[in-house]
Amino acid sequence: MGTLGCINDMMRRDKENRELRKAGKERLNEIRNRLVDLNKKEHSSHLSFEQLEEIRIKTQEKEEAETNQLFKIKLIMLGIVLISGALVWIGITFFF
Repeated sequence: MGTLGCINDMMRRDKENRELRKAGKERLNEIRNRLVDLNKKEHSSHLSFEQLEEIRIKTQEKEEAETNQLFKIKLIMLGIVLISGALVWIGITFFF
């Protein structure tokens, strides 16, 4: 491809990118406008305050349980790493 072909290819890609940027901006504006419209609407809930409070408490309990489970998993993994490290160290020390 000669110089003219490279220039034409570059100009075509620039034009395509310009169109893609324009489409992306339009899509972004549509999404932003939709979100702004959603925020303007009144938030009416079919749940009572007690139900919302119960949901919040259950969510907190579940998050705490997940955190505790993750901590236990980390401790188990640390124990496995320490034991395997000690076994490797013992193996290197006594057999070599």
